[in-house]
Amino acid sequence: MKKEETKRICIGVGSNTFRSDFEKMLSKLQGVVTRQKIEEFGIELNTEILQDLIAGGENTGKTVLERLNKDLLDDASLPIIRRQKEQMYNQLLQEFEQLKVDIHKSVKNFPYILPEMYFIGDDGWIHAQEEAFALCDEQGKIYIDKPEQIEVYQQAMKTIDEINKLQEMATKYACNALGYRAVIGFEKDTAHLYPGTLIECHSNGIFARMYGNEKQ
Repeated sequence: MKKEETKRICIGVGSNTFRSDFEKMLSKLQGVVTRQKIEEFGIELNTEILQDLIAGGENTGKTVLERLNKDLLDDASLPIIRRQKEQMYNQLLQEFEQLKVDIHKSVKNFPYILPEMYFIGDDGWIHAQEEAFALCDEQGKIYIDKPEQIEVYQQAMKTIDEINKLQEMATKYACNALGYRAVIGFEKDTAHLYPGTLIECHSNGIFARMYGNEKQ
């Protein structure tokens, strides 16, 4: 038997700062991953390199290490010069590891944005695909999927619809469904009818005569 798919309903929007926070992060990332910084490791900043660095930098790290090792193996300089170069290369590798750490810190709050959604634009700056921004917007939505939640939600929506209809009727006579000059209200967590207001719900009612077409 085919497993029934879980029903999922969006009931509203909570925080709406995910997109703006992501835009701020992209701006900060520009200062972390600069073309000048990447060129120090003997590589050119492009979309492929950027995506790999955001994914953890494994492939780029291997490339950097291979190039430095090859340079040392091909170096016929004096031993003292080779040792100085080794020290410099070790420092460079440490800086590369720090770069990976800084990138991770920048993007870690956006795990739902995949590395392949980042790219280097024609202007040389870091950008993100529109899908990334759509995912940010999605994070702010509130969903329910439990049967109990859905049951309460459906009943709530029916109740809201009925209250809106009651409000539309009551407004004609300068009354309200709930609140001030209400037809119904709550006492000790139970809904009650307010007869004193209901009997005035007619064209010659006291509220209609006093307030006319005043908006409630």
